[in-house]
Amino acid sequence: MDKKARSAVEMSDSDYRPAMAHKDEGIEKYSVIFLGFPIWWYVAPTIINTFLESYDFSEKKIILFVTSGGSGFGNTMGKLKSSISPTAEIVEGRLLNGRLSGPDLKAWLEDFGC
Repeated sequence: MDKKARSAVEMSDSDYRPAMAHKDEGIEKYSVIFLGFPIWWYVAPTIINTFLESYDFSEKKIILFVTSGGSGFGNTMGKLKSSISPTAEIVEGRLLNGRLSGPDLKAWLEDFGC
């Protein structure tokens, strides 16, 4: 509830895009990208929009996994779709709160052909 907290500052302006420390130029060689983050205020932190807007994800599949104190994915999918190429596929993957067993993780990855 601290209005000066990083999450409060970032999330009070949906157009805010914090800078990334550096860019990995190797993303183009991947066809499937797993992207994980915490849910802040029912959506992804704005740095995730920065990341998605910094690369060309055309023809790629982006599978999300998140942690959340209770909201699940909330409005995340809708808020992130505008940050990627229309030919990219973004998939609501899984809420990961707690430890996932090896067999469960393997089964989840196999659901995506990985």
